[in-house]
Amino acid sequence: SVLLLGESGTGKELVAQTVHAQSPRSRQPFLPVNCGAISPQLIESEMFGHEKGSFTGADRQHKGHFERASGGTLFLDEIGEMSSPAQAKLLRVLENHTIDPLGDTRSHKVNIRIIAATNRNLTEEIAAGRFRSDLYYRLNVFPVQMPALRDRLEDIPLLVQFFVQKYA
Repeated sequence: SVLLLGESGTGKELVAQTVHAQSPRSRQPFLPVNCGAISPQLIESEMFGHEKGSFTGADRQHKGHFERASGGTLFLDEIGEMSSPAQAKLLRVLENHTIDPLGDTRSHKVNIRIIAATNRNLTEEIAAGRFRSDLYYRLNVFPVQMPALRDRLEDIPLLVQFFVQKYA
């Protein structure tokens, strides 16, 4: 697991894409998921999938993000926004490499690399009881601190050149 830490706009998703592209999993899916944009009521279905009829409105089987990214990389952006129940389920996936879709009686094996990112200070979130320490240690195998652009002034000319070429 890779944990990308830094302010919004520091290029965490670009780094995640690069890690995936340079890995043996590069020919498999790279699936970015914004954890802060999924409602707490839908996160389990979106992440782990569901079977037809497992809840009101489940009129078809739905493969979740874990199954769709299997063999590749799942990029969990804004992991610090994830609810406590969803954190517990994610921890189980990281420990057992299995998912339990809603309404299914069997567990499904997944082979996936997790890259997570956040702009929050997760050690403060743990101290405040908003983030699980056991999940943090599972995600924090290879941490990367992303510096803000104000701390990388030498990158500004490269960015200017890129945007001039792109939009000129």
